Amino acid sequence: MHRLLSLFHEDTRHGGERMTVEIRNRFNHYLGIEVVHRDEQGCKVALKIRPELFNSIDGVVHGGVTATLADVAMGHGAAPHVDGVQQCVTVESKIQYLYPARGERLEAESRVLKQGKSLIIMEARVTCDGKLVAFATGTYARVNPNRS
Repeated sequence: MHRLLSLFHEDTRHGGERMTVEIRNRFNHYLGIEVVHRDEQGCKVALKIRPELFNSIDGVVHGGVTATLADVAMGHGAAPHVDGVQQCVTVESKIQYLYPARGERLEAESRVLKQGKSLIIMEARVTCDGKLVAFATGTYARVNPNRS
């Protein structure tokens, strides 16, 4: 049985009210990623930085964590989860690291660049305590996870 993780985000389709969303992604839960906001234009996610997320340079967040946060923001922005299950998968992504991520909070905010029938092109900006540390782009494919 999948363990569900309750996350809060604002959904403007429901008058901007806060809603509970069930997400079944254990990896995101392990990293401590929370969905801060999601609407038709994109998504904002965040995580609290902790020592387990550092690379070998003390105090610097591992680049894989930064890339994952950007991917999560872009994936959630491309297509919202339905009943806790993702509705798109990453086809390709690219990230440019601008500065080391050092601080207390890492955030990624995504924006839809182009939305087609099957592919969605996204971008994300990752900040650490407000400072831009990375920029990412990605292509996402819509999926129907219930189809056999």
